[in-house]
Amino acid sequence: MKDTDADWAMLGEGEPFFGVLSDPRFLRANITPAALEEFWQTGRNEMHGYRQLIQTHFGDFSDASALDFGCGVGRLTRAMGEMCRQATGLDISPGMLVEARRHAPANVNYVSELGDETFDWLNSIIVFQHIPPQRGYRLLDDLLARVNPGGALSLHVTLFKDESFLTHLWPTLRRGQWDGDRFVSFDHDQGDVGGMEMYDYDMSRIIEMTSRHGFHNLIIQHTNHGGCHGVIMFGRKGR
Repeated sequence: MKDTDADWAMLGEGEPFFGVLSDPRFLRANITPAALEEFWQTGRNEMHGYRQLIQTHFGDFSDASALDFGCGVGRLTRAMGEMCRQATGLDISPGMLVEARRHAPANVNYVSELGDETFDWLNSIIVFQHIPPQRGYRLLDDLLARVNPGGALSLHVTLFKDESFLTHLWPTLRRGQWDGDRFVSFDHDQGDVGGMEMYDYDMSRIIEMTSRHGFHNLIIQHTNHGGCHGVIMFGRKGR
C-alpha cells in the first residue's frame, strides 16, 4: 500500500493551493490576490449549497461544531466557520496546515490529529479518493462515530472510473489477471512521491457503515472528476 501521507506532505510543501484545486491559476507561480479570493469563494459556494441541501431534505441541525476531514489549506473549513460557532480542519500535510493557519479566522482551528472531540457536522470532500480504502474505511468508521446525534454529514467518495481516466491508468499496470469480466492488478507503477493516487470505494460497505452509525436516510449526488465517478452523500444522524 502506497504511503499517500508522504505524497500530501510533499504537495503541501510545494503546491498547497494547486494540491486542493488542480487548476494552473492556483500554482504558486501564478496565483494572484484575485485568484486567491476566487479560491476561497468556491469553498463558500460549495458549503452554503451543502448546508442548504441538508436543511431542505432533513431539517435544521445544530451549528455548534463542524469537522472538515482532509481540510488542506482550509478552503471548505473557512466557509464552515462562517456558518458554525466552531470549525475544525484536520489534515496530515504540515505544509497545508501552515497555509491554513495563516488565513484562519478566530473560530477555526487546524489540527493534525483529534482527541475525543465530537461534532455536529462532518464534512469530507474530494479527500477519501486519495486514501487507500483499507485505511480509509477505518478512518471513516471513527469519523462517523464522532458525529453527535442529530448531526449532519456531507461525504464524497469515488466508486469507479471510465475510459477517459483508464487510458491514463493502463500504462502504469505491469502484471495482472483477466478473467473476461474483471482485471485484477498484481503490480502497477505507483510513481514517485508527490503524485495523486485515485482510489475507489465499495458503496455497499459505505452504506453499511453510515447505517450502522445512525444515518438511515441519505441523499446522493453523482460526481465526475476527470473520469473518476463518485457520489456526495448527505444525511443526518438519528437522535
